[in-house]
Amino acid sequence: MKNNLKAFTLAEVLITLGIIGIVAAMTIPTLVTKCREQIIVNQLHKTHAVLNQAFKLAVADYDGIEGWDIGPNSDTTTGAVKLYNMFRPYLKLGEDCGSQSGCFYSGTYKSLFGNTISWHPRTWSRYARGRLLDGTSLAFWSNGSCKESRTIIICGTVYVDINGNQRPNQSGVDYFEFIITPSGIIPATPSIDDEICQFRNTSNLNGASCTGWVLQNKNLDYLRRDISHESPK
Repeated sequence: MKNNLKAFTLAEVLITLGIIGIVAAMTIPTLVTKCREQIIVNQLHKTHAVLNQAFKLAVADYDGIEGWDIGPNSDTTTGAVKLYNMFRPYLKLGEDCGSQSGCFYSGTYKSLFGNTISWHPRTWSRYARGRLLDGTSLAFWSNGSCKESRTIIICGTVYVDINGNQRPNQSGVDYFEFIITPSGIIPATPSIDDEICQFRNTSNLNGASCTGWVLQNKNLDYLRRDISHESPK
């Protein structure tokens, strides 16, 4: 009795493998990018929660932030240290640098599209610094006695490097900004601070205020297209 089973020819196998290879080449980079971005989104959410929890505990122990002794003037080392010290007892720190240099990557930090940022978080004298046990670096800046800025009251800011010494050390990729207000910690957006989140803009102020976009949209689409008309307010 004859066997009617048919086998693939070598040519058919090679064609099939070729198609699989083309599809993989087209889809794998996209999947890798999405995976990397999801890690950033998750870590940024975690850092936001840690900062908000520390804020709530500090307010519970020392009343409202408006009454904290952080000095009347903005952009001072003394004010930054005082603000940082209000948060410090409620943060699980692996390293406590205060006003001393450290707690951040020692090399160059870049803006979103390549320029070197002017205020290096490791050494800038107006910051007070610490590093969490999970490796996240924090730099506190004081706005004095909670001054109005644009549409909200700002008491200070926290710049975070969500993976510490690991690269790329780039605004809007692993380096972000949060705003300290009387009611809590909110993600920075271009509408409430002096920085921007803009496609292909090479300003050294570009990137840190992409925080709001990342937490709201759960992606880093601003690396690939102009999202300015969609940015969170």
